[in-house]
Amino acid sequence: MDGPGGVSSGQHPAHQLRAGERVFHKDTRTLKKAVSGIVLLVVVGHSHAQEVAPVLEEVLVTAQKRVQNVQDIPVTVNVVSAQHLDKFSIRNTADLADAVPGLTIQPTPQNLAQVAIRGLGTGSASESLDQSVGLFIDGIWSGRVRDFQTALFDVERVEVIKGTQNTLLGKNSSLGALSIISSKPGDTFTGYVQGDYETGFGSRYLTGAVNIPSSLGNYRLAFNAVDEAGYVDNNAIGSEVPEREQNTLRVAARFAIGEGGRLDLSYEYDDLHITGDTFQPDKDSVGFMRSMNPGADIGLDDNKYAFTSYSGHGDADDEQTSQRAVALYEQALARFTLTSLTGWSEYENDRLTDTDFLSVDYLTSVFASDYEQFTQELRIASPQGERLEYMLGIYYHDSALDYGNITDSAFPPPFTIGPLPVDSSSLLTYTQDTKILSTYGQASLYFGQQWSATLGLRYTEEDKDAVWARERLRSGGPLADILAGVISPEVAPTDLHRKEYNLDGSVSLQYDFSDQLTGYLSWASGSKSGGFSINVAVPEEAEFDTEKAQTSELGFKWQSAGGAGLFNAALFYTDIDDFQVVSFVGTGFLTSTVPARSRGLELETRWLLTADLLVGASATYVDAEEKDSGLTLPYAPEWSAAVDVAWTLPVDLAGLEWRLEGAVNYRDEQYQQRLEADPDGALTLVDVRLAMVQPDGSWELALVARNLLDESSSFGFDFPFFGGRDEVPAGTTTIGSVSRPRTLAVQGRYNF
Repeated sequence: MDGPGGVSSGQHPAHQLRAGERVFHKDTRTLKKAVSGIVLLVVVGHSHAQEVAPVLEEVLVTAQKRVQNVQDIPVTVNVVSAQHLDKFSIRNTADLADAVPGLTIQPTPQNLAQVAIRGLGTGSASESLDQSVGLFIDGIWSGRVRDFQTALFDVERVEVIKGTQNTLLGKNSSLGALSIISSKPGDTFTGYVQGDYETGFGSRYLTGAVNIPSSLGNYRLAFNAVDEAGYVDNNAIGSEVPEREQNTLRVAARFAIGEGGRLDLSYEYDDLHITGDTFQPDKDSVGFMRSMNPGADIGLDDNKYAFTSYSGHGDADDEQTSQRAVALYEQALARFTLTSLTGWSEYENDRLTDTDFLSVDYLTSVFASDYEQFTQELRIASPQGERLEYMLGIYYHDSALDYGNITDSAFPPPFTIGPLPVDSSSLLTYTQDTKILSTYGQASLYFGQQWSATLGLRYTEEDKDAVWARERLRSGGPLADILAGVISPEVAPTDLHRKEYNLDGSVSLQYDFSDQLTGYLSWASGSKSGGFSINVAVPEEAEFDTEKAQTSELGFKWQSAGGAGLFNAALFYTDIDDFQVVSFVGTGFLTSTVPARSRGLELETRWLLTADLLVGASATYVDAEEKDSGLTLPYAPEWSAAVDVAWTLPVDLAGLEWRLEGAVNYRDEQYQQRLEADPDGALTLVDVRLAMVQPDGSWELALVARNLLDESSSFGFDFPFFGGRDEVPAGTTTIGSVSRPRTLAVQGRYNF
């Protein structure tokens, strides 16, 4: 049975369905039925309570660069455990959105990630944009949009840290952070292997690890293999999309260095290949897009058993290889601990995209991006438990991005010269070098028996140097040159430079009402660096300003006297100056800045009713909008919630333990873009897992149902360049995608 090291804010399995989707077949009774079933399950399970009082396991996090009990810190942190990730085959960061209320991770046709916490995040249309929600892997910032393709396997936990976190985490975590902590080598020989086979579509997942101790040090080898089948038919060529193959290998080592010293080393290699995508014009597409492809089977169908209609000219293709290495050295000294954290990573990505989303080759784009970064952090930290605790650090970051995009166009009448079609080809190139140097410090003072106050500051200098250019590779004649000159004019290499200085800070006051109840009030400011957008018509439109956020939070955390239950609540308010928003305007993406704010409520409760029955629930309420216009922000559902149950059944069958786990995940309707156009409907997902387990824990076999009720949903965006729909203004087409339907899987695991 999963302990509280699972999803501490509503532990529930990640579904293949993404947050932010439109429900075509919405049953308003679904949530009530699912929750009622779980409540009944709780009542039945409670009748089998054992005499020994159960106690929730302690959940330890490193959200503040120290090992701390999540109930003791003035921060909202949701934790997804390794057991939960494995049981429900959560194999990439995008699936985390189904495990944490208030977190949205939305895919795009370019396989980029749009990430938001509490309704706030950065659009990912440009690979040059940093994210406002930072991604950290073993303490190393990895927040490029393509880093969110990272495989999740053999990890200790994932921490979702909400609110402004720049003081300690730094580097663009002004709206929150995701922190992935991989499993470390231990001093005993252990290991496991787990396989999942999905019936129907035939997806396969295999993962495992082995821990090898020795007199010279401890070593760990882990692997992950994903062969995920497509679930939407491409009618043009008869394939099923998208197909995802991902193979990852990690090697880690831990060495004791002298007295009080420790060195952790790790290296990871990942190879990812995605064939095809599911984005298409919706079935109501008209105007220019329909006239360009008369009679074609265009569009998504709102029948959940007939939405497999995809008419791309061929399968899109996305290949990415990435590497990362981390070196962590800690040395305990007389009065403090010295830590050195060194990180290196790089990725190479190549992809082919059917830009016109039609079954003919009017617009096709080829993208290539290479990225490399090096980071170094040094810090000292006082021992915990003293009246004054402090941490001081310095951070250096050096990264380089090389990006290229070739767009081929071949337009039919009326864009022709006599019988000849208008065709052209252009190349956009962009390089960017970034250097960051920052210093930070935080101190906590404990006074009296119940009060503590914390103050922190971070100063950052950041330099960005970029070169932006576009050239014509092929001309289709005078008319083609005129058209291309309007859409994508030639631009000589243009130097862009930006230097900025930011001072961020945080302060909190904490009061312990008792051993079980603590309350806190916190305020933090954070900055996300400005920069240059790649996808603009001319470089003069590329620069955008620094984003500044301030978050206030008032909360309390309570744990029952016996330790069997907890209840946490927090009110939050985030105010942003120059919130960076990305809008597609037909000929490119425009990055602009607007004032925005988000306010709301976080709720969480977990109860270990018996040694065999764990129940959890959590909810996030969000009211997020642009301050000037009052428009609701994209990816900001008003309510998102989860209920989960893990129960070891009171049956004796074949000498095995039988475990039943269920989860209900709900999200309100939400917008996919600015201007509040055509919101995606509310979505309720139900997952169930039934496992038989050898009592000594050596093996288990399970059946896993994801999206048990087969809820169907879609999500999309307006595409102004290609004409309109009947329901939206002329000149606009909606491009959408559909989520995975119900899946059933057989899962086996062997531990040694």
